[in-house]
Amino acid sequence: MAVWTFDGTFNGFLCLIHESARKKERPEGILGQGKKQPLLFETVQTATDENLAASVRTALAARFSRRVLAAGYYAFLSAMAGREMAVYRYFALAWTVGPRTAGLLADERVRTVHEAGRTVSRERHRFLGLLRFTELRGVLYAPFEPEGDILPLVAGHFARRLGGERWIIHDTGRNKAAVFENGTWRMTAFRTEGPLPLSGREQEIRDLWKGYFSSTAVQTRKNAELQRRFMPKKYWKYLPEKEDGGGVL
Repeated sequence: MAVWTFDGTFNGFLCLIHESARKKERPEGILGQGKKQPLLFETVQTATDENLAASVRTALAARFSRRVLAAGYYAFLSAMAGREMAVYRYFALAWTVGPRTAGLLADERVRTVHEAGRTVSRERHRFLGLLRFTELRGVLYAPFEPEGDILPLVAGHFARRLGGERWIIHDTGRNKAAVFENGTWRMTAFRTEGPLPLSGREQEIRDLWKGYFSSTAVQTRKNAELQRRFMPKKYWKYLPEKEDGGGVL
């Protein structure tokens, strides 16, 4: 029995699946980079090959459909403990059953992955509306701190929406960012130190936005509980309209 390790990326995970199939060995556990390795198990380290990962992705989609592959990918990006083994077991089932896997909702392996994937999908949807870009000197900057590792999901959306801009979307909890310039985006390690170099009109834009947010609120119909249901407080950290005390305006 062995615990298999990889670099923590989805492409690295696909390469691990390939190596597991090639050796005809199933891991006892799977750990991404930075996770503490157990002392009582043999460890098998796997390397990431981007070309191999692309081939594995194509093969899996052909075998059990893009829908099943996407469900596994979303669950992989979740904050669920043990998500790597959960997705591994889900893909192993799908390799045998095929596209029908998505409908086997009574199976715990399917249900676990689908629930984790839905959580990621909901969080992605929320941040598409709650991400706020700040105008720095020559680049737009948007910090956020999601529970799931959804940076690649929101980056793809804003690459289409803001294709004419230079921007950075910063996952402050994981210290990494999606950087968009010259029509394409890439992931990179990223952290900020000290105050951000705001553009000359950024504070004016923020004040206008906060004024608009406050003026459009119907005071007699304020419902703090309902607002927090649709916009949970954990997402307020980087909202300019909430920076004056963090309460309901």
